[in-house]
Formats: sequence, C-alpha cells, structure tokens
Amino acid sequence: MGEHGKPILLNLGCGFERFAGHINVDGYAICNPDVVWDLNITPLPWAENSIDGIKLYHVIEHVENWWELFSDCARVLKVGGYFDVRMPCDSSTSAMTYRDHLNAFSSYSFYGIWGAQRGSNAWATEQQHSVPLGMISHLKVPNPQFFWMARWAPWLMEFCAAHGRNFIREQRFMFVKLSPEYLEKHQPSR
Repeated sequence: MGEHGKPILLNLGCGFERFAGHINVDGYAICNPDVVWDLNITPLPWAENSIDGIKLYHVIEHVENWWELFSDCARVLKVGGYFDVRMPCDSSTSAMTYRDHLNAFSSYSFYGIWGAQRGSNAWATEQQHSVPLGMISHLKVPNPQFFWMARWAPWLMEFCAAHGRNFIREQRFMFVKLSPEYLEKHQPSR
C-alpha cells in the first residue's frame, strides 16, 4: 500500500485514457502521463514487490519484446497483486493489420504462467512456471453485432470464434502474482 494506505496501481501505456487512482504511464509526453516511460525499456522504474495492481490495455501488442515487459510487471507486483491485460483477439482483423501492432496473442502466448495453455514441445516444458503469475481468467469479448449470439447461443459463438474471423474483438486476461511458497509447493515434476 502507498500513502495513506491506498493501493499503488499502474496504468501502463495509458495514452489519453488516464485512470483516477493510478500512476498513468506512457512513452509520449503529449498524453500528459504521470510518468513518461518507454515500455520497451526494462526494468521498469519501480522496486520489486511494490505495486498492488497493473492495467495494460491495448498496449502489449505494440511492445517489441513483450515477454520482457510482462516478466518485469510480475517482478514489481506484490504477492496477490493483479495484472489486467487486454488486447485484440488473434482472430480479429485488428490484431495484425494496424501498422504499429507487432504481436498477436492467444492463450498459448502465455507459456510459463500457471493456468495458461500448456505446450507439448521442449521449449514449452522449459518455460513452464518461469514467471510467478497465475492466470485466473481469460475472457473473449465479442464484437457488438454478435452480443446476441454470445447470450442466446454461446455454443455457436464458441464455434464461430474458434473457426471464423472478427467474431471476437478483444481478449481480457487476468493474472495474479503467486507467492514463492505456493510456487515451491506446486513445483511441476519433469
């Protein structure tokens, strides 16, 4: 907790969308952030285990080495701190058609995170649990014209989202920082 017992929260890559109660961070001074910082540069300017929560909304797809930023966010989070990451869905046209988008994501992008999809290759096995975060939710937000389908025919929405394009507009991943004791106790066997 920060001053007066308030949580210390980061809004990384805020752009012009500043959140009250957060330290708004962006690499462009024109956005008038609280802190000007290029998110391609790690380590971030916060101490280990000093942050209660992080928002990263539609930013990670712009970062050159996103895994370094992601891992460093885990470093600065306190145990039990949340990490809310949002980005275009990999099946959305917007995922890679904007010229400043460098990365596309799915749940498979987060090897190394507890609760994420697990790979079967050697690289994936070596990366398993390499970052002290647990994925607690993965939500796919439909494009507005398909809200009806998500509500009235969720099985059809799942099928269309898995096999078609532009049904899902946004992915929302929620992570929590796990304690060293939890990680030690639940060490995977190889």
